[in-house]
Amino acid sequence: MKNEKEIIEAVTAFVREAVSSHDSGHGWSHIERVVRLALYICDCEGRGDRFVVELGALMHDVGDHKFGAHNGPEEISRLLESLRVDGSVIKEVISINENISFSKGRHAIEKSIALRIVQDADRLDAMGAIGIARAFNYGGFKGNEIYNPHKGLTSNPGEVYASSKSVSTIHHFYDKLLLLKDLMNTETGRRLAQERHDFMITYLDQFFREWNPGN
Repeated sequence: MKNEKEIIEAVTAFVREAVSSHDSGHGWSHIERVVRLALYICDCEGRGDRFVVELGALMHDVGDHKFGAHNGPEEISRLLESLRVDGSVIKEVISINENISFSKGRHAIEKSIALRIVQDADRLDAMGAIGIARAFNYGGFKGNEIYNPHKGLTSNPGEVYASSKSVSTIHHFYDKLLLLKDLMNTETGRRLAQERHDFMITYLDQFFREWNPGN
């Protein structure tokens, strides 16, 4: 049986390959940041199994539907079973993968501490300066407009814009990114989210001043 370090190394190699076709905002650098954030939150909170948290963070995007994949749990189970990881750990990692997304995260489910931690880490990486860079990178990857002022968005940063589909990257701030601060699970997540949220508000203020000079 492999030790935890060997398991992490094997999973790391697998995930690097699995996300190699993703845009850079959802690629390996995103995974690395989420792992670092998750372990930091775990240490600050003084709760959670670091091995489970690290595996969950590493594998949270395996089978991401945004990139045409839908078999994340099967891939995770196959790999971790081949590495002889304990069944309870595999179950937890699959639960993180299945329930981490923004849409799933808004439903009332019983969350383990590991899921709470990894979900906060993933949400934090969608906020602040890095979150802004990722949003525009993905928007370009999908061919979305930067902003379309004719499709139902006022220029009041912080106002919640609800829609089923972002019509531009700026709209995406209002239907997701500005909502994340109030969806954090941990005290550490809430502390880190506030600064990143405030930065996004400042960015949007500046964006709309430049878009509508004199207004």
